[in-house]
Amino acid sequence: MRTTKVCIALLAGLLCGLFSGLPSGARAQALIDPATLNKDIREAVLRVPVSVQDAYGRDIAGDLLVTTFKPNGPGPFPLLIISHGRNSDKRSEYGRQRFESAARFFVRKGFAVASPLRLGYGELAQLGDPESSQSCSKPIYAPALNAAAQQIIAVARAMAAQADVDASRLVLVGQSVGGIATVAAAAERPPGLVAAINFAGGHGGSPTLRRGEPCQAEQLKRLFQRYGEFNARADLPTPTLWIYTENDMYFAPHHSRDWAEAYRHGGGLVDYRLLPAIGDDGHRLFAAANDVWQPLVDEFLARQGFTQTGLMKAPPDTDFAPLNDVEALPLRGWSAQEGYKKFLMAKKPRAFALNTEGEFGYASGEDVLSRALGFCQKRKGKPCSFYAVDDKVVWRPQ
Repeated sequence: MRTTKVCIALLAGLLCGLFSGLPSGARAQALIDPATLNKDIREAVLRVPVSVQDAYGRDIAGDLLVTTFKPNGPGPFPLLIISHGRNSDKRSEYGRQRFESAARFFVRKGFAVASPLRLGYGELAQLGDPESSQSCSKPIYAPALNAAAQQIIAVARAMAAQADVDASRLVLVGQSVGGIATVAAAAERPPGLVAAINFAGGHGGSPTLRRGEPCQAEQLKRLFQRYGEFNARADLPTPTLWIYTENDMYFAPHHSRDWAEAYRHGGGLVDYRLLPAIGDDGHRLFAAANDVWQPLVDEFLARQGFTQTGLMKAPPDTDFAPLNDVEALPLRGWSAQEGYKKFLMAKKPRAFALNTEGEFGYASGEDVLSRALGFCQKRKGKPCSFYAVDDKVVWRPQ
């Protein structure tokens, strides 16, 4: 593998220049407008060159587009890497991977977060597809997952070179193919690894052609056992948390239970959680059910020594003003008042935040507290406070 180089797109306006490994059409796509990056969680973009092999031993190389988020302050911060899943039919349409709600949770816990777009996706799709399992009748999973794991490890190595990152405290997180790739990467025992979290991990699933039944599930079971064996060879096996749901349209519960048991039989440490049905497809729990999984992950990571909580609680209500009194809003101006009116019409749960800089933001639905603050703080990065949550005004004048 080539020596890892890093090019950071700083919030001050610098853009990456390491585009030599990209097709010409991808270079324009890769340019990131610094004005779109969230200042409050220090969002930035870097390039990490990697080279891996596909199932047939062919080399595929390119510069991964990695989105990073960090807490305020000098650090050093423990490192957490989030790995995305796979849609074979739409892999060329993938954009920069952010997982903003999850990233904000982990930043609140004190982590520097990195989320790479791997080879075979988005702007890198034209370079090849090292994560393809080739066929359903005779899938070749091990090389695909090894390629993904090596990219995760390369990103960890690149991030560890940054002065404000603590390379001795690494956590890996992944969803779907990114989940099983996270388990594969953990089996490689990268330096500093403390824990790994697998959300709905697996490969070869199709919610339309084979609902809940991935291609050759027994092969995946053997592979999970093998990863458990590799993990067990370490002096201190890595604790892992696996989270699945009852209505996963890719991997039915009997498969995820079998895989967790195989991993445990191999000697791996696994805390397996099967959650009730979530929405129409529980496979999306990582992106669509932050309110459900964050308490579980917060508790798991606290046991591994990351005791700073990432959870948010609404402040108590105050008697500052009646909820529907738009004129009482501390911000003056048409824009803020119209925004607050939209908040009042939104379904619960909902939250509205503002600050003395004239910024405001509101959200409804899932993960409302974090999202409302994020909308308020993203442009200038100045701290915001909640004005109203659900049917209560919670504002306390500074």
